[in-house]
Amino acid sequence: MNRKTSKKIVNPAGLYILGSLYPYVTGGMEIFNYYFLNYQLSDTKNTIYYLGERRTESPNGFFIPFKKRWPVKLFYPIQFFISVFKVRKLVNFAYLSYAEQSWIIVYSQSFILRFFKIPYIITIHWGKEPDWKFRYPFVTYFRNAHAVIGVSEPICISFKKSIPDQEFHFIPPLIPFQQSVKSKQELKTRLGFGNNEKILLFVGSLKAMKNPDKIIDAFGKVGNGWLEKENVRLVIAGKGDMEKELTRRIADYQLGKYIRLEGLVARDTIPDYYKAADAYIISSDYEGTSLSLLEAMYNRLTIIASDAPGINRMLIHEQNALLYETKNSSRLAESIKRIFSDPLLAEYLAERAFTDFNAKYSYLSMIKEYQSIFSSVSF
Repeated sequence: MNRKTSKKIVNPAGLYILGSLYPYVTGGMEIFNYYFLNYQLSDTKNTIYYLGERRTESPNGFFIPFKKRWPVKLFYPIQFFISVFKVRKLVNFAYLSYAEQSWIIVYSQSFILRFFKIPYIITIHWGKEPDWKFRYPFVTYFRNAHAVIGVSEPICISFKKSIPDQEFHFIPPLIPFQQSVKSKQELKTRLGFGNNEKILLFVGSLKAMKNPDKIIDAFGKVGNGWLEKENVRLVIAGKGDMEKELTRRIADYQLGKYIRLEGLVARDTIPDYYKAADAYIISSDYEGTSLSLLEAMYNRLTIIASDAPGINRMLIHEQNALLYETKNSSRLAESIKRIFSDPLLAEYLAERAFTDFNAKYSYLSMIKEYQSIFSSVSF
């Protein structure tokens, strides 16, 4: 292929470098990448090569096996060079996801793709501000990208401060959400709840920055008497390294009747949990644009949320959610009591969140924005 011409390609061939995908890893980035890749693969006009540890169930596209070997600092650049070398004349651009990779990974990706004159496009899924101790590899990585996409406006703003000469495009990370066709009553029964029990749902990884322990602390402050009277139950759907700590706290507060650790829930079953729930909670220290939060808005759930970066740009206190001071379990307890004691407020917030979702988020519009950026590569 002659890369010296300056011709825009309508359907350029892409090399997707996405790392692990759902269902093998269940973070928001991995779930987004899974659905995004499969949607792109379903379009027969696209020519896609994708690099990863496992192929998806789609028969389309060209899978390039890539298993990380230890030590990564030694083997990753070599493996990546070999993989890109094989397809260097077949692809027009590379698409990458950034979360919190090692400098050796981002620098080797940038160097090798530039060596083969393959323009690359990055989506940033990392919700924190850049705090690189060794800045040069990361600045080089982003500065030489053909385009950089952030999954939230705060991400774009914070990265722009670190790399002012690069443009950052905000595109929310959506997946094609589905609503359960079963009735709420049927689902509550199937999940082992009574029709009069009210479910507060948490969906996410059980790790420190998500603060699931603070939700349990809030239930402890609310007290068993109030939970019994109001028939409120908490369902925590997810796995992570805090699981044992959460189990211990539930036992210490004697909340076993009121809190269920559901473990990892399959993606095709998640809509049943949203439909069965009455409210949703997100308690993170920060987020990009949370898929689980978007799905709660899509499902018309009343939302309780931490007043945290990335969340407070999507939600407004007492307009489409109740926000509380992050990590403050006492304030969270007050919000839980308020939501389940005031059905009119809960209904109002749920309807506003649903309206805001429909006004701001469209899966097909997101795909078109990505396709426009991919098509902007020229040779």
